[in-house]
Amino acid sequence: MLMVSKVSLFLGQGERTVLLTLIGCLFLLLTSCGGGGIAIHPQVEYRLHGLCFSPYIELDPNQGAVVSAERIAEFLDIIAPYCRWIRTFGATHGLEEAPKLAKKRGLFVAAGCWLSSDKNTNEIEVNNLIKLIKEGWVDLAIVGSEVLFRHDLTEDEIIYYIRKVKETGIPSTTNDTWAELLEHPRVMQECDVIFANFYPYWEGVSIEQAIQSLQENYKRLKSSAGNKEVIVGETGWPSAGNPLNNAVPSLENAVSYILQFVSWAKRENIKYFYFEAFDEPWKAKYEGPQGAHWGIWDEKLKMKPGMIKVFNG
Repeated sequence: MLMVSKVSLFLGQGERTVLLTLIGCLFLLLTSCGGGGIAIHPQVEYRLHGLCFSPYIELDPNQGAVVSAERIAEFLDIIAPYCRWIRTFGATHGLEEAPKLAKKRGLFVAAGCWLSSDKNTNEIEVNNLIKLIKEGWVDLAIVGSEVLFRHDLTEDEIIYYIRKVKETGIPSTTNDTWAELLEHPRVMQECDVIFANFYPYWEGVSIEQAIQSLQENYKRLKSSAGNKEVIVGETGWPSAGNPLNNAVPSLENAVSYILQFVSWAKRENIKYFYFEAFDEPWKAKYEGPQGAHWGIWDEKLKMKPGMIKVFNG
């Protein structure tokens, strides 16, 4: 402020007023987030089309964990400068706050409801998603995630839920593996867009062949989707864990995969949601050690070394 005072000595009264007003506005902008703390977002050359967003870290949603709005807001503030869309996976246990908070940060929202074999819970999830849609917080609705892959619901059951959400008029779909969608053309027929998961790692494909394999499977699904757009709902590579056939998890391979994948998606003009924003240690219990290491940011909310390359264009 001393320097500002010295500069103002050389300005007229009107000019000093303008200068001080601008400085005051800048101060308000910098301190408008996080209870008065300075919020300076980095400028990046490239923003991911979309990020899969699960604000759990150590919390286990399978044990009924509830996430607070404060945690969601903190995590969104970290990733907002780096993506244009987020994708959520549920509409209860606090996750229903994520679309609202993301919208307020200028992000587009692909909001999901979590479906399982529990029909009562499914109704709550679907109704909460419909409520969010009617309130204007949702740009794309995702009705369930890999329910066919897990055999949680039948084809007719998932179609029932898709149709219920589609009645809102918002573009609606379900999300599943590319192979499951190929086997369920009736489900694809109900979807406004096709939302498919592609995981060369889980298929045991080497990092050298990963993008080629993904591209081949994408083309197979695209040829069955007719005129409907095929969006990559999830893809990624773990930075640690156990090898799976020829697929080796490592930080080097995770960085290589995101760079190769984004280059391919940009070249082919394909929309995508990268999996995922943050590491989730709770998943190791269900998916092995690699389940905890899919994030661009680690469990301490720090971007992993080398990941910044993709944002540098």
